[in-house]
Amino acid sequence: MVVAQIKMLWNKWQAVVKQMRRDIALLLQFGHDATARIRVELFIELFYELIVSRLSIITKQRECLPNLKGGIASFIFASSRCSEISELISLWTIFEEKYGKYFVSAAIDVRRMQFVDSTSAAEAASKFASDAMAAT
Repeated sequence: MVVAQIKMLWNKWQAVVKQMRRDIALLLQFGHDATARIRVELFIELFYELIVSRLSIITKQRECLPNLKGGIASFIFASSRCSEISELISLWTIFEEKYGKYFVSAAIDVRRMQFVDSTSAAEAASKFASDAMAAT
C-alpha cells in the first residue's frame, strides 16, 4: 500500500516537472521572458524542496541518487548560466566536491545532456545565446 502511494506521488512529481519544462519552453518560444523567469523560479523552488527533503540521504550517499540527478543537475546547469546568484555558485561548489568534476561537467555540457532535460537545456541555451548576440 505504501509503496503504491509513493510510486503514485513520484509519478505525479515527474508529471508536474515535465509540464513545467514544457510551459517554460513555450513561454520562451513565444517571447514571454518575464513570465518564463517566474516559472523558472518556481521550478527551482520545487527542486530546492526536493533536495532539502532528501538532504539527510544525500549526505550519507556517496553517489548521486538517480531520482535526484535531474534536480541537482538543474541547479548546476542554472549556476553555470546565472553567475550573479551566489547561492547557485555555492551549490555548484558543494555538489562538485560531493559528486566530482565529471558529474558537474556532464550537467553543464548541453551537448551531453545526461542529466538535464534536453528540451529545457536547448531552449535555455538558445535563449542565452540570442541574448548574448543582441547585447553585442
